[in-house]
Amino acid sequence: MALYNLEISNGQLSFQPNLSYYTKIKIFLVGIFLCFAVAPFLPIGNDVKFFLYIIGAGLCCYVVYEFMFLANVTMIFDQNTRKVYRKLPGIYTKTLMGFEEIRLVNDTSYGTLTYTIGAKSTRFIKKYPISDCFPDNKKGHRRQLEFETTILEPLLEFVK
Repeated sequence: MALYNLEISNGQLSFQPNLSYYTKIKIFLVGIFLCFAVAPFLPIGNDVKFFLYIIGAGLCCYVVYEFMFLANVTMIFDQNTRKVYRKLPGIYTKTLMGFEEIRLVNDTSYGTLTYTIGAKSTRFIKKYPISDCFPDNKKGHRRQLEFETTILEPLLEFVK
């Protein structure tokens, strides 16, 4: 599945649960381009241009944050060590829990369904999302069914 970049090799199952952030990042990059490349040539006052530059700088910071800390997160399920890792490429790899502790939780705290994993003892305290949000509409149900068949079923078989 292209949306989650699923890879199964050498006793490891890995996927990126937040690849849908790239669409938002592309939209914000267009906004940044408009703020810095188009705004200087518009016949508007300097105070408005300064305000557009401030908005562009804020968008730049937000895009860098989303790209580095949200969009590139990789969840790794390693069968050799029987542990779950959360990897930010080039920054760190964090051990989350062992396979024996994994509990799949359907999180609806923001009104949309998100699949998360948590340790059995603290599953309601610290949860790690493994899917995008699935809204309650036709497109959301189709994406949820696609996630369940292409990611969730192989993941549950892999963890057993």
